[in-house]
Order: sequence, then structure tokens, then C-alpha cells
Amino acid sequence: MILYSSLINLMNEKNKILSTVSLYHALNDGTVAAIPILFPIFKAIFNLSYTEIGIITGGGLLLSIIAQLMIGRISDGKNTQTLLSLGIFIISISLILLTKAQGFFSLLFLMFFLRLGSSFFHPIGVGWISRIFKKDKLDWAMGIQSGSADIGAFIAISTTLYISEITNWDYPLFLWSFAGGIVLILGAYLTRNIKEEFLIAKKIAKVQTIKEAISESVIFLKKIKLLVPAFIISGSCWGVVVTYLPLLLDERTDLSLAVIGLVVSIWIGIGSISSIYYGKICTGLGRKNVVYLSYLTIGITSILLSYFTEIEIIILIMVLLGITVFITFPAIVSFISEITHETVEGKTFGTIFTLQLGGSTLYLFLGGFLADVFGIWIPFMLLGVTTLFFSGVLLLNRKKPFVLE
Repeated sequence: MILYSSLINLMNEKNKILSTVSLYHALNDGTVAAIPILFPIFKAIFNLSYTEIGIITGGGLLLSIIAQLMIGRISDGKNTQTLLSLGIFIISISLILLTKAQGFFSLLFLMFFLRLGSSFFHPIGVGWISRIFKKDKLDWAMGIQSGSADIGAFIAISTTLYISEITNWDYPLFLWSFAGGIVLILGAYLTRNIKEEFLIAKKIAKVQTIKEAISESVIFLKKIKLLVPAFIISGSCWGVVVTYLPLLLDERTDLSLAVIGLVVSIWIGIGSISSIYYGKICTGLGRKNVVYLSYLTIGITSILLSYFTEIEIIILIMVLLGITVFITFPAIVSFISEITHETVEGKTFGTIFTLQLGGSTLYLFLGGFLADVFGIWIPFMLLGVTTLFFSGVLLLNRKKPFVLE
């Protein structure tokens, strides 16, 4: 009876951590998604070019690359909940400041500040879930926290343009900043009695030189070399669709901004459902099959999206993209979790999310430049061709393990 009671308390603590991380992830990704959906408005009122939009989004991601790598390495051995809360606080403040943006340069600076705040979550939050659920229900927990982020992004994208049309573009930013304060309070309440061993992972005392740190990262990347392009492509899918799809629909269709927001939200809404049910999908198909089929579908649908302008076809493409893009995140992260020691979760996930952001940064910079030269369809063609090529690589290596112990 005592053993049973202890197990129940342990699961309650784990579930409280999962709930806290899920709330933080929803707020984090919701706020990050709310900004790109406003770019059609920003483009008009601040007279932005596609290249400038690429600089704002790509530059913000470049900052995140550096910040996530540093935060991930610093976070091991520190209080996880405190660091996550600091990130949410910075996000909330940056959203208030963004309402005062006056043009390209102020928008660029404030987006960098927002990206600094959002850089805390992925190496720390995902690492926390990896450490707590590594030995039990890993795929389920990864799916829940990832799906929560998708729900936050769905709310942002489905409401931001509508609220902007009936009020003003700065109202959604005020609302998300207020939501950040509520989430901070809820997170503090849920984790108030959590044992210290769950909040702080013991760190093995080891001072590394820069050369040793780079060498360690290279060894790690060699172990996951087949999945390196997966992180890059998944991050790029998110960045390209959120940033350039509203612009593509605004330029090539007669849809209102509110309807454009609804179309993009279909993608994320379907993605939220597929992420939450990822654990069951993985059980039925197997994790490797989920990864291969997802990237194959992403490649085909991205190319189709660059060509078709009929709303019915676009919605069908959004549904397929929603199912596939979002389940790649928990799938590839679960592979990494299984080979990561609990004392280096932050450093490890800081490294892999740096890869993800690095690829997304390249796609956004290049996509913005090429869109000015060839047209707004080109970022999707670029994404589709590279993803199809990666699908072929996965097919050729289907009998090999995705990660090495």
C-alpha cells in the first residue's frame, strides 16, 4: 500500500511537470507564431520588402541559434522551472514593446528581444521532459508537450488577424503578453511542491575548453548524422509556412486577412491533433516509418503548394502538411532522448535545436531573397525539393539505425 501511494505521488509530480512544460510551450510557440501572421500588415504599414521580412525572421532565428546553444549548456545543473519562467517573462515584456514598433529597424530589434526570450524553452523544457519521462511513456509525453505548443500556435494564428481587423494590430500582442503573466502564475502554482531532484539534475563537474566542447558536439552529431537533416527540415517547414504562406495567399488569392489566418490555422489545428495522438500513431506504425512517411509527404505537398492557388486544393494540402510536419518533432526528439544522459539534457537539446534553427534561418534568408527575384512561391519549391531528396536518403538507409548509442 505504501509502495502504491509512492507511485501515485511520483506520477502526480511527473504529470504536474508535464502540465507546466505544456503550458509554457503553448505560450512560447503561440507568441512566436503570432508575429509572422502579422507580416502582411507590417509589410503594408512599414513598407517592408520580402528581403527585409527575411532579415527580420532569419536574423531572429540566427540570434536564437546562439542563445539556445549557450542557454542549453548553462542550464544543466540549474533550476529548470526558474529558467523557463525567465524566458516567459522576457517574452511578455517584448510583446508589450513590440506594440511601439515604428519601422524596420525597431521591428528588427524587438523581434530579436522576443527571440531571446523564446530561446529558453526548447533546450530546457524539452530536456526536462526527456529527463523525467526517459524510462516511461517517453513518446506519449513528447507528443503531449509538442501538441500543446501546436495548440498555442493554432490559437495565435486563427485569432490574430481576425482580432487585428476588428480592433488594431497591437491588440493581439497585448493579449498574449497578459496570457504570459497568467501562465507564469499557473506554472509557479503547479510546481510549488515538486521535489528538488525533479527540478535540478545533478551536473557532473567538468570544465571544458572551447576545443573540447566542439569536439564533444562533433562526436554527438556523428551519432545522429542521419537525423541532422530532419531537424533542419522540420524547423524550416515551420518557419517557411508561418512566414511565407500568409504572404503567398495575400498576393495570389482574393482571400481576406481573416480567412488567410483561418487557412493557416487549419494546418496547425490538424498538427495539434496529430501531435497529441503521436504516441498512438507511433505504436501503430513504428517511429522510423512515421519519420519516413512524414518527410515524403512534406516534400510532395510543399511542391504542390508552390503551384496551386485554388482554395480547396490549398486546404487539402494544409491538412496533409498538418498531419505530417508536427509529428516529426516528437518523433525525432524521442530518438535523441534515448541516447542522452540525464545530466546533459540541456546541452544536448541546445545543440539539436540549434541545428533546427540554423536550417530554418538559412531557408528564411534565402526564401526572402529569392521571393523578391522569382516570386513568393519559391520558398515552398525550395523546401519541397530538399525534403524529397532527404526522403530518398532515408529510404536508402532504411535498414540502418537512426541514432548510434
